Amino acid sequence: MIALHWTSFVYLALLLGALASMALVDRRARLVLWSAHPGRGAAVLAVGTLVFLGWDLVAIAAGFYSRGGAAMTGVELAPHLPLEELFFILFLCYFTLVLHGLLRRTLAGRLARDAR
Repeated sequence: MIALHWTSFVYLALLLGALASMALVDRRARLVLWSAHPGRGAAVLAVGTLVFLGWDLVAIAAGFYSRGGAAMTGVELAPHLPLEELFFILFLCYFTLVLHGLLRRTLAGRLARDAR
């Protein structure tokens, strides 16, 4: 049995906090999961996350990197693929989708304003 200290959960807690913050921004702006088409947003988020997880698995198999760090829980989804990596990739994909939505809305507003 692995003895875990509270510091083993710091990184995971920060990732979950960042995801929750992104969800609040998304909910307020209604961009991805709270948009008119939440299923489409969820599908894009899931596909992006799976693609990058696959990319990580290929990189791990090729020996490019391995697991490490004292601020991690020690839970692995696959050899050298920590649980935290899943949430990190999920956050990056969600952040990208929210940022894309915000930029698209801003540019559409500017174009509409310029057309008047």
